[in-house]
Amino acid sequence: MRGLRKLSFLCSAAALLVWSAFAFFAPPRSARAEGEASSFEEEALLSSCTTYFSEENFGRAHNIRLAAERISGIVLSPRERFSFNAAVGERTEENGFAEAPVIERGEYVLGTGGGVCQVSSTLFHAALEGGLRIVESHPHSLPVSYLPPSLDAMVSKWSDLKLLNARSSPVRIEASCGQGALTVRLYGAPDGLLYRAESTVLASLPLPEGEEGKEGFVSESFLCVYGEGGELISRTRVRKDVYAPPKTGG
Repeated sequence: MRGLRKLSFLCSAAALLVWSAFAFFAPPRSARAEGEASSFEEEALLSSCTTYFSEENFGRAHNIRLAAERISGIVLSPRERFSFNAAVGERTEENGFAEAPVIERGEYVLGTGGGVCQVSSTLFHAALEGGLRIVESHPHSLPVSYLPPSLDAMVSKWSDLKLLNARSSPVRIEASCGQGALTVRLYGAPDGLLYRAESTVLASLPLPEGEEGKEGFVSESFLCVYGEGGELISRTRVRKDVYAPPKTGG
């Protein structure tokens, strides 16, 4: 892969960006009041993002389903923050997670909770295109196969995905898995704006001579906001990242 390449990952979105300094963290679904998710007026689909995984990797598929279940149904009130780690919990056997490949120090190794980052990444993309503010996100050290570069969101014991509902109305998160597909949808009151996330590869990073594997990348992601007439209102850089060349498949 050489030169500049622009990747667009299509997910529908319509949302309102309103910045706010007052926020608090969303608790896991089990701690939220019953019936809160049904308190919407003029609820509509704000955004949707689907990524794919192998059902044959049983541990990884189990972890994806479990993490998706734990974020599904969470409602963010206006000016409320969401923490992925708080919602999903520690990736331990005691918390229900299985062993599966994870990226650690630039390599794929077995670890408890492998696959959870696909859920956080799919949510990250849906949040961008649903008009939520990104408070915290981190790239993987290696490229991943399920989303374009700079549109992933790595989570771990030391890093989190944090979102802020800076809108004037609630937003509900729904996540579902089936037949190797993970879909995250955001619901709320639309404002007629359209949000699109873009990924641009600035340069490729080849493997050292004599080694086999895939190239790495230097990449950027952007959030484009369009008006009701299709005119571009803004194009803001979300992140600039460096992904090392993986020596094994990603």
